[in-house]
Amino acid sequence: MASKVGLEINNEKTEYMIVSRQDREYQQGQSMNVEGHVFKRVTHFKYLGHLITQDNDLKMEVSARIQKGNKSFFGLGKVLSSRTLSTNLKIQMYMTLIRPIVLYAAETWPLRKAEETRLKVFERRILRKIYGPCFDTNTSEWRKRHNKELEELFQRPNIANEIKKRRLTWAGHAWRRVGSIVRTTIKENPVGKRPLGRPRLRWEDCVKRDVEKIEPGIPWRVVAENRDRWREICLAVWSQ
Repeated sequence: MASKVGLEINNEKTEYMIVSRQDREYQQGQSMNVEGHVFKRVTHFKYLGHLITQDNDLKMEVSARIQKGNKSFFGLGKVLSSRTLSTNLKIQMYMTLIRPIVLYAAETWPLRKAEETRLKVFERRILRKIYGPCFDTNTSEWRKRHNKELEELFQRPNIANEIKKRRLTWAGHAWRRVGSIVRTTIKENPVGKRPLGRPRLRWEDCVKRDVEKIEPGIPWRVVAENRDRWREICLAVWSQ
């Protein structure tokens, strides 16, 4: 059908990836031949700006996001350290120019503690650049600001809480869309035998954990049906 409208397969741009618990072995240059077309196998690829890996791990995506955020940060380095601009303007620049780059598609992240810590470290590095060092009267020397001091100066929800709020907001929206593919996917409960070891962190596990802190004992799907109450939970998680 594609050939009838002039579309052809580009072998160099077409790749394939295997997502499976059994087939994890990857060899450099491995390929697949389909009717004369040779496709190279990859361990990850980018789809709509989001990195998808064969083991569905978030480490590579978070690293790529932080790297992009660092490029933007270094590009604005002279501006953020300038004395002619106010601190509020610099914070606004960070919130509108750098943070959105790092948090692209963050509402779909099953964020673990290790990745959460890396994102917080990234944000604190930028805040130290914006607020600059402080003079320690005890040692009579200039020093970097401590984490607690940055929190008191910033007075906004940190980047981890922003991710939690976005995840809950999208979860409530997706669950209330009756008949949508997203809701059908959330409702599905795959059957089968789990492999040995600790179960991997799932996206819904993060939603359950965040809601449990505000509404203990009530399933998040039940709470999400109430739009007003769900909005209150999102704001409560955001401002923790």
